[in-house]
Amino acid sequence: MRRQRGIVLLTGLLLSLLVGLLAASALQDALRLARSTAQLVISAQALEQAEATLLEGRDRLLRAPPGPCAPPCAPPVEAHDVRGSSASWQRAEQGFFLLQNLGETTQAVHVPEGVAVRVFRVTAVSQHSTARHVLEAVYAVETGQATNVQRLLWRQRLREQ
Repeated sequence: MRRQRGIVLLTGLLLSLLVGLLAASALQDALRLARSTAQLVISAQALEQAEATLLEGRDRLLRAPPGPCAPPCAPPVEAHDVRGSSASWQRAEQGFFLLQNLGETTQAVHVPEGVAVRVFRVTAVSQHSTARHVLEAVYAVETGQATNVQRLLWRQRLREQ
């Protein structure tokens, strides 16, 4: 009889240990999921900031268009780190943006053939430094009509490794 009680006690202790390990594993998975969710929320907020900054840059483009940029007028390579940048980034409410005047053309996409437009690039960077998003859009403004802005294309720039 005593021998059986010892086996029952040992079995009970082993089952308690297994349940404890299972609970610890479930807690670890829950913490990992919570961290992942928090990172996803921060990334979504950064994307919203970049979108708002892009729109603010477009509005500023209408009020005070920049002068022509010097060739080759490439997109800023340091867009994910605006602090050490040589470009003239402008501060917005939710990030930073850079306006570039790419020149005039009569062959812009989504614009009637032969219509002269001035093409601008707006690069917007979110304020979040840990989950930074960079969006870029190219706009066409009809020559002589500063109120009619048409987006030709846009893209999200990813950090180069």
